[in-house]
Order: sequence, then structure tokens, then C-alpha cells
Amino acid sequence: MNGKIRNILATCVAIAMLALPLAAWAQPKVSISIKAEKEVTVTANGKQVKKKVTAKNFQPGEEIIYTVSYNNTGNEAAKDVKITDPIPAGTAYIPGSASEVGELTFSIDNGKNYKKATLLTYEMKSADGKMQKKAATPEEYTDISWVIPSIAAGEKGSVHFRVKVK
Repeated sequence: MNGKIRNILATCVAIAMLALPLAAWAQPKVSISIKAEKEVTVTANGKQVKKKVTAKNFQPGEEIIYTVSYNNTGNEAAKDVKITDPIPAGTAYIPGSASEVGELTFSIDNGKNYKKATLLTYEMKSADGKMQKKAATPEEYTDISWVIPSIAAGEKGSVHFRVKVK
């Protein structure tokens, strides 16, 4: 009887060890790419049409659209994927322009801490020397972040936001 139990146990261990590499192969693999574009008006078939083109040179007052694309090329869903992007220096985030995908948060300290826009505050010394809490404005945002709950295997998607060049 002991020999039978040992054989069954050894078989179970061998099967488990063979299954481990398969489990290791099943994993998400999310790649990210980003592009900067601006809208221009062109004439097509006698009509004025807005078209997105790659933004290479930026002029003060222009709106730039940043699109962050993601692709899960793995064979398993990716959970709680955090996508972060700095808001470029010399630009200001345009309120309400970000994709409402997953949990959207912002930073005012170069990505150290993220909060919902309505909760972003900082302390500043007033003229009388007392510390006052101030609500951050979109011009003070330094980074943007999305947490996407799940990206299925093979799924592609994107998030975007707009800035105005200062």
C-alpha cells in the first residue's frame, strides 16, 4: 500500500512540475506607444474638414492631442494596468479632455502622487505667514494616469488627452 501511495504521489508531483512551465507561459504582455497630433482644417471635395496630423512643431496657443495606445499581446488578461504620461513642459492640460477610461488621476508633483482632479491640493504660505490649502488648477498638473481594470488577451485600445501650448 505504501508503494502505491508513493507512486501516486510521485505521479501527481511530476504532473504538477510539468504544468508549472505552462502556467509561466500564460501571462499578459502589454505594450504602449504614444503619438502627438494636432487638428488642421483642410479642404476635401470642396468642404472644410478637420484632420489629425503628426505634431512636430508647436506654436503658443495650439492644442496638441496626445494618444497613448496599448496592446496586450500576451495570452492572458492584464489586470489593473497603470498607464502614466507626463504633461509636457510648456503646455497646460485642457480640463475635461482626457479619456474617461478606468480610473483617471493627475499629479502635481511630477508623478510622485496621483489623485482625482477634484482632490488635488497643495499648501502655500499666505501673506500673513499662515499655511493655506489651495486647489490645484489644470495648468499645474504635471502628469496624468489611467488605471484600466482589465485588458483582455489580444485587446487593443487607447486613451488620450489634450494640452494647450503656452
